[in-house]
Amino acid sequence: MKAYIVVTALGCFGLDDKNSVLEFVPFSKEPKEIAEKLVEAKTGTTVEQKQLEAKLSAKGYTDFDKRDADVMRAMLPTLSGKYGFARSQMEFNRFMGKVNIELAKAQVRKAAGRDNLIMQVNGAIEELDKAINILIERLREWYGLHFPEMSRATSSNESYADIVSRFGSRERISHPDLGILKSKSMGMEFKAVDAAMVQSFAEQITALYKQRESLERYLDELLKETAPNLRDIAGPALAAKTIALAGGMEKLARMPSSTIQLLGAEKALFRHLHGRGKSPKHGIVIIHPLVQNAPLESKGKVARLVAAKMSIAAKMDFYSKVYRGTDLKNDLEARARKIAQEK
Repeated sequence: MKAYIVVTALGCFGLDDKNSVLEFVPFSKEPKEIAEKLVEAKTGTTVEQKQLEAKLSAKGYTDFDKRDADVMRAMLPTLSGKYGFARSQMEFNRFMGKVNIELAKAQVRKAAGRDNLIMQVNGAIEELDKAINILIERLREWYGLHFPEMSRATSSNESYADIVSRFGSRERISHPDLGILKSKSMGMEFKAVDAAMVQSFAEQITALYKQRESLERYLDELLKETAPNLRDIAGPALAAKTIALAGGMEKLARMPSSTIQLLGAEKALFRHLHGRGKSPKHGIVIIHPLVQNAPLESKGKVARLVAAKMSIAAKMDFYSKVYRGTDLKNDLEARARKIAQEK
């Protein structure tokens, strides 16, 4: 025989073909606990559902199917009185109002998954990069008044800020590559207060670089926990940017690989659709090493291959939670080499 399982705010009902109640297992009468049970029932099976199935099995029912709670909407006020949830329609309405408020809170808590942390940290790193680029440009111009030769001799912005933050005045610099340059510098002389201020400014920039490194390590740990397959396929930076552009792991896992391939190229795609440019072959996936190192004529194919593997990895991370990152990465690299060798 077949019975239908219906999960409501009151608990789990077992119904027959005519929607008559066969068995009932109640939830707690606390709105917060009821809300958590309703959220749990949407993606899994609650303890009460299992208890209900056991009761129905004892009555000879062997086939179970779920039905939406709407089939019992009209009966719930009466049933709530019968099972001690509310004694009147007004009391039932107040009870359901509290349950719905807690349900909204529970859904928000569930929606705020670990991938939201990835998106926030990725955004923080991107904003730090913008700030550092602006500040380091100012530092080079400022310190360049005092030691202009150093700017050309030190290409790394981080190294430049580190040297200024450690030494301040050019006379104090003990860096091996700058010894001769400082002795012949044509820059203006800085007073002690001038050197101290630019040194302090450089220290702040150096602190931002350290903060960025700390965020990168944290981001990598988040990706290992939330999207290990995607991290291994795309690398931490591309994986985080892709999750952020998609709007979260769930949305990314549902995307076809063709959409993932063009994430970040929305403006170019818009221009193409309006007849004002060529169709883009790739978006943010261009920063993947395999795409960057591919021959120009093969970049589109490699980008498509990388996007396809990222799509598989995202689905595995979100749905199955099975780790196969190493195998996926090895297969990706082998296929990319084969594409690069094609004429």
